[in-house]
Amino acid sequence: MTAATTASALDADKLAKVRRLMTEGATEGERAAARARAEAIAERAGMTLNQAMSKLDDSPKSQPASAPPPDWRDVFRDMDDWIETKHPGHKAKQAKKKAAREERRADRRRLLLEQFGSVSAVFKLTEIERALFAAAAPFAKRKVNTDWCGTQKFAFTCNLGGAGELDFLSKADPAAVAAIREGWPMPQTLPGLLAEALMWAKLHDDRSAFIDGEYHHHLEVFARMELLERELHNRPAGSWDDVEARFAWEKHKFERQWIDPTEEKEDGLVMTLRRDFEMLRRRYETPAQNGQGDAYPRSEEINRRTNADKRRDVISLLTAAPHLSDREIGRRAGVSPQTASTWRKKLAARCPI
Repeated sequence: MTAATTASALDADKLAKVRRLMTEGATEGERAAARARAEAIAERAGMTLNQAMSKLDDSPKSQPASAPPPDWRDVFRDMDDWIETKHPGHKAKQAKKKAAREERRADRRRLLLEQFGSVSAVFKLTEIERALFAAAAPFAKRKVNTDWCGTQKFAFTCNLGGAGELDFLSKADPAAVAAIREGWPMPQTLPGLLAEALMWAKLHDDRSAFIDGEYHHHLEVFARMELLERELHNRPAGSWDDVEARFAWEKHKFERQWIDPTEEKEDGLVMTLRRDFEMLRRRYETPAQNGQGDAYPRSEEINRRTNADKRRDVISLLTAAPHLSDREIGRRAGVSPQTASTWRKKLAARCPI
């Protein structure tokens, strides 16, 4: 293939759109998908990705005056066709997933209408939304627009204390941050913070079920959610329930990166850490609750564990920290080093344990 043939085969316009998404995509998944698409465009032209990018940089930057502006949504319109050539059956699988999602959306709409009575009631400001909206008023710049139902005018906040939708806590006037914090009482525990954060997620999903696209919370809610997330990340835990709430928050964040969390597996590390947590809570919490004076397991408490308990604890430790010695694994799990060694070998050989 000659250089001239290669150059003529390169779809420079589409590659330019994809390159933008490679660096400016909203999520890591979107950026990775854009890179895969760029590699496919380069491959069809008989080039490596680097060669195609260099060719793109050498091409004229200007477009004819009559050319329509690029639409980044065009980039993925034939992505499924390309993936189908690599993995036959992909399109049928995606169609099945989409049908299942739509069925779940329809079920959600039906249940919400039974609960609220109308679509407008689903979108009506909740008590906490009204409180935040009122608290933010002195710091908010608002524009009148049609509400999500398209039935009446509503004053949407476009700037709050000098900040937009992103990075509210770092950009907004401290007084505006205080107003959002005090506009509705902040939960005093990590489980309380988690409950409010999950409430906002549910409200988002409920309202998204009725629109073509994705629902966006009011700016006041985005600000509140940033406050909740900062507390969930940084507030010191004071109990086992607090730690469990933090695990639940991490699991929630991991799932929210997918279009439909029901289609994806849980993060392996989070699962392992959660098993570790459950093991430690089981071993340490019971003596303290029984008034035995401290939160450390006594030998008789460890020895009363069943073989299934010991097996689960050892597997959890071997999975999370395989670098630990058999003696250390045994010490932490309350078994002999020989037992830890036996289970390590079985796990490595993928034998039933």
